[in-house]
This record gives sequence, C-alpha cells and structure tokens, in this order.
Amino acid sequence: MIAPRRLKWFALAVVLASLAGCVDGPSAEGPAPSAVASSAPRPARSAPACKPTVTETGFNFDGQTVQYGIVTRNSCPYAVYNASVKVHLLDPSGATVAASEEESPNIVVMLPGQELAGAGRFYLDKEGAEIGKVEAAFDGATPVSASAFAGWPREVRVVDVKVGAADGDGRSTVTGRIVTDPSGAGLCAPAATLILRNKSGKIIYGMNGRITADQFVEFTLALPKATDRSKTTVQIALGQPALSLTPVATAACLA
Repeated sequence: MIAPRRLKWFALAVVLASLAGCVDGPSAEGPAPSAVASSAPRPARSAPACKPTVTETGFNFDGQTVQYGIVTRNSCPYAVYNASVKVHLLDPSGATVAASEEESPNIVVMLPGQELAGAGRFYLDKEGAEIGKVEAAFDGATPVSASAFAGWPREVRVVDVKVGAADGDGRSTVTGRIVTDPSGAGLCAPAATLILRNKSGKIIYGMNGRITADQFVEFTLALPKATDRSKTTVQIALGQPALSLTPVATAACLA
C-alpha cells in the first residue's frame, strides 16, 4: 500500500507529464506529417501551351549539302510571333547526324489556322553520312491576339509559278508572282519558300528564295530527278523577329 504522502507526489508527477505532452506536441510515435498532408487537395496541373506543329518534312542531299523542306500549321486559337523551329538530321537508326546549319526556316509569325512552308540547309560534317529523315519541331512561340496583325492583307499567295529549262550547268530557275488581297497591299518582311515534291506528293526539296522589288520570286537550283514539276509550290511568310521593347508591334512591322 502506497503511503498518502507518496501517493500525492505520484499524482503530481502524472499531471506534470500530461502538461509537458501538451506543450511539446505529439510524440515521434504519432501520425507522420505525410499522412496528414496527403489528405490535402493537390493543385490542378495547367494545360501545356499550344504551339504550331510541323506536319511534313522532306529532304534532298548532294555530297555534303542537305536541302530540306517542311510544312507547318498553327492550330492554336491565337496567333504566335517569335516562332522558332528546331531541325535535326537523323540517320536510318534514329541517331543525330553531325552537321552545320547554314539556313533555317523563315517562319516567325503564324496566324490561327495558318499553314506555312519553310526550308533550310545543312552541311554534313562527314562526307558519306547516311540521312534517314529530317526531324523538325517548334521549340518556341509567343502567343498573341490575331488582332495585332489586323493590318496585314487577308491573303498572300504566289501565282504563275514556272519552272524553267535547265541551263548548261543543269540549273533551272523557278519564278512566280506575289498577289495579295486587297491588291497591292504592303508586306511585312516577306520570305519566299520553294517546295518540290515527287509524283507521290512527298517533299523532296526545300529552298529559301529571293523576292524582287516588283513582287516576283526567284529560285535557281538543280532540280532533283524525282521532281514532279506540276506539284511545285511557293509560299510567302510574313513577320520579323521581335526582340525590342515593343515586340508585337515590331513583329507586325508597325514599330
């Protein structure tokens, strides 16, 4: 039997221990913090930003020079500026082929629903390298309302495209005339792209060309043997890179 005095001290010790537990919080054997946190709602992930896509690619190479063409489409609900297309050459196994990029696609601005062609050129580091395909994708594009380009012509296209006969060096000249709606509208930093296809419609060549002061386009090249001349097309892209303090106005040639 515990003496009354000892019982008093024992009861006091129990009370003090309880108070200490209240001050110090739950012991290490209590529920783990992660168990409590897991019951809290998690923030919803935001949808990835919409960017234009590359829908077709094709190429031709002669020695160490590779000419390629691409077709792109902007399915986003808004326009984009400062668009950038990253292009790689792959061998038949899918490995990247070492090469220097000498020209790249002139695609800077795309309006909603717009489809544009682009072209470029690589020079292979090693002669005899095998090319399996051209891989291309947009690695950047800044969204903006299409109203920023409301002053642009409603339509820009190239008509009367003609492929001339080969000269003594085997080179032909492709020409065409730019027309706009409304007629005679000014063009913001226009860039012309030639796309050649074979009989099955596959892209086999792409090239950036020259635009004259009187709105004609011109390309001089040796046509690949598989070229179907009836499928020759030329497209015009508008817009300029915008790295200024007024980027949208610069892209639209308003600054």
